[in-house]
Amino acid sequence: MNSVTAFIACLLILGAQGQPASKSNKCKCYSYIGRISPKLIKAEPVIHYPSIFCPHTEIIVTTKADMKRCVSPESPLGRHILKNPLFKAPKALYNATIHSLSHSYTGGGSYSRSHSYPGAD
Repeated sequence: MNSVTAFIACLLILGAQGQPASKSNKCKCYSYIGRISPKLIKAEPVIHYPSIFCPHTEIIVTTKADMKRCVSPESPLGRHILKNPLFKAPKALYNATIHSLSHSYTGGGSYSRSHSYPGAD
């Protein structure tokens, strides 16, 4: 009975250590710019979708002055960026890559079945 109690205590301690202290401590955007002209944007915006690290959608643009600025997802520019399918492509590509990787590695051990041995025919 003592070993079961010790095992459960270890699980609780390890589980508590894996919990983040604050869900928003890994967010990249703490303030948003009011307005920015699309002509001043140098590169494609980077979109960070909500995750376990940050519960907010974050849009980061790089200006022609090489400064990174956060755009509010509720602003007109932010809504335009989120609706534009060109900006959603990396997330779709990421999901497709993860999906294909999970199928290729969990294919029931197909790697070990591909070996041929002399005289097996």
